[in-house]
Amino acid sequence: MSLLDRNDRRKHLTVFRSIFPRDIEQTYNEPARLLLSEEWVISSCMSCDDPPCMRLSEHEIECPEFPEFSYERDFSVCPVRAIRWSYESETPEIDNRLCIGCGLCAVRCPVGAIYRKDNHMGVVRRRSEQYTVRIPYTRSGVEKQRGQLTIVNKIAWKHRFQKESDQIMRKIYHALSNVDGRSMIPNLLVRNLLISLGYKCAISRSGDVYTRIDAVYSGKASWDKTLGAIEIEFGRDTLDASRSILDDIAVLHSRSNIDKDRNCAMVVCLSFPNKRQGYFQVIKDIKNVLGLEIQTLSLGALLILTWNSSIINLGKKEFYADFDHLSIRQATEFRLGRTINISEGCLGILEPKK
Repeated sequence: MSLLDRNDRRKHLTVFRSIFPRDIEQTYNEPARLLLSEEWVISSCMSCDDPPCMRLSEHEIECPEFPEFSYERDFSVCPVRAIRWSYESETPEIDNRLCIGCGLCAVRCPVGAIYRKDNHMGVVRRRSEQYTVRIPYTRSGVEKQRGQLTIVNKIAWKHRFQKESDQIMRKIYHALSNVDGRSMIPNLLVRNLLISLGYKCAISRSGDVYTRIDAVYSGKASWDKTLGAIEIEFGRDTLDASRSILDDIAVLHSRSNIDKDRNCAMVVCLSFPNKRQGYFQVIKDIKNVLGLEIQTLSLGALLILTWNSSIINLGKKEFYADFDHLSIRQATEFRLGRTINISEGCLGILEPKK
C-alpha cells in the first residue's frame, strides 16, 4: 500500500531528471555510487513512495503453496523498529540506540543510500541536484517514480553493506541476547533475511498456539520450485528443533500434500549446536533412515550472505551439516566467492564453538 493511501503528510518525492543510472556499485561501509552519464555520483535517498527499506510487500510474506499455514502479517523490515519515516526531511531515519546492525534496511534500498560506518547507520539525504529533482507528492508523481525505480531495479549490482568480523558479530549477538524468549524478533529477523536472499517466507502468527511450524518458505521466481518448513531456535534447545522439523514435514505432507522428498526443510539457529548436544547426530539419523537432508543455517551465516547480496539455492542442500561434517563454512564461502573473515568457532556461526 502506498503511503499516499495511508496519510496526507507527504509533500514531495525525488525522481531522476532525465538521465538514469547505467550502473551502481558499493564499497563496504559506504553509500553506493551511481553512474550517471559519465560521472559517478554518491547515491542519495529517493524518498520512495512505499519505502522498501521500511516495509515488505504482501507477495514477499505470503506462501500460497502452504494454504493451511496461518502467517503473521507484520510488514516491518526492521525487526526492532529502529527505522521510522521523518515527515520533516521526507526520508527514513534510523535510531542507532535501537538498531542491532542487521543491515536489512540497507540492502533493500534500491539505490544503496543507507549504509553503516563507525558503528552508525546513516541515510544519505538529497545530494545530486544536477541529476535528481523533488516533485510534488501526487498520484502522477508516484507513478513517475515507480516507473523509474522499475528501471533502476533491473540493474544487476551487489550491495556490500559491511564486511563481517568477529567484533561486528559479537555486537549483534550481544544485542540479541536480551531479547525475550517470547518475542517475535528472532522469527521476524530470520523471515526478513530469507526474503532479502530471494525467497518468499512466512512466519506463524504471534500468539498462535495451534501452528507448530515456525516458518515456511518458497522460491520467488517462477522457475524456482524450492519450498520447505523452517524451525527457528535462538535458545539452547536445538535438539528439540531437530525433532520438531520432522513433525513439520509430516504436517505439511498431511495438510498441504507436500511430499517429504520435495520439502527442503531447514533449521535456523542462533549458533551451531555443540557436537555433544546430540542435534547433529539426529540430523544424521534422519538422513540415514528417511533420506532427508535437513539444512542448518545460523543467524550469522544469513547475515553475512545478506550483506553481500549472495545468491543461494536452498534446493541444492548446500548448507547440510551433520555429525560427520560439522561446518557450513565451505558452502558459505562458495556463495561469497571469497574467504570469510570470521575465526573458527566464533559464536558458532559456521561451525560449533570451540
